[in-house]
Amino acid sequence: MVAIRPLTPAELDDFLGFMEGPAFETNPQWAGCYCQFYLNKEQPSPENRFAENRKTACDRITAKTMQGYLAYEADEVVGWVAANKANNFVALPATSEDAARIICFIVADGHQGKGVSTRILNYAIEDLRSQGYQSIEAAPRAAESFDQTGYRGKVSTFLKAGFIAGPMIDDQHILVHMNFTA
Repeated sequence: MVAIRPLTPAELDDFLGFMEGPAFETNPQWAGCYCQFYLNKEQPSPENRFAENRKTACDRITAKTMQGYLAYEADEVVGWVAANKANNFVALPATSEDAARIICFIVADGHQGKGVSTRILNYAIEDLRSQGYQSIEAAPRAAESFDQTGYRGKVSTFLKAGFIAGPMIDDQHILVHMNFTA
């Protein structure tokens, strides 16, 4: 049974263990990001990327400015999604102050294709709604195939959860959104 927990300072070691362990076994090109890419105005130099992103992630988790959700099977982290106040993702265009964004899904090899992303997404929707956000947006791949940009999730997962498809934002990604207000 997969259990979902919001990322808090108490889960910092679990988050780091996942990021430095099973998170990138199938996609090593993402290792060292610690889900900082969209939170950074400027990217660290390639030679310092791992150390700088790790330190920044630790600082942001401790300050509660980096948010997301961890999926656990027993005591093992098997998945992660970055979900936060939309405007905290400073590498993306600014939007409404009462909007949230879901950016990055990572599911450990051996747990992929078993509904982990769906469970995390459904939990995130309800938790973000309870925090007072009025809407959520994301930009998953428009195609269902998985490649280097697959970390944004599958469009079908978002549509099944009730998101509405919007325009293509580039040649691979589609904007999806969910409004909580009528």
